[in-house]
Amino acid sequence: MKNTYNKGKYRNCEYAKHLRPFLKRVGNKKWRSDANLVITEQLSLEQKERTDFVGKLRKRSTSSSAIKVKITFEGYGAVTFSQYKKYKTERALNDACKRNSVLRIVLK
Repeated sequence: MKNTYNKGKYRNCEYAKHLRPFLKRVGNKKWRSDANLVITEQLSLEQKERTDFVGKLRKRSTSSSAIKVKITFEGYGAVTFSQYKKYKTERALNDACKRNSVLRIVLK
């Protein structure tokens, strides 16, 4: 988003690096009255540019995870805890099962 604060009409026609206190106060008042309108305009333009750009890209098909599992682990001090996990491939599930702390696996 382009920075419009303290530029142009919000600087009250002064181009110095540091604004005098009165002019800064005037610029801030103008900015507060116009800020929402300016920001919404810029965001709508950015979204339009994004949608134009995204529409030209090729969309990938997203595959959902195929295997849902509840894995029970054994932690320190014989504490057990369970986690629900999703795996896209059977190989990833097998790799997760090889951990030493796994007690049991339940397919969902």
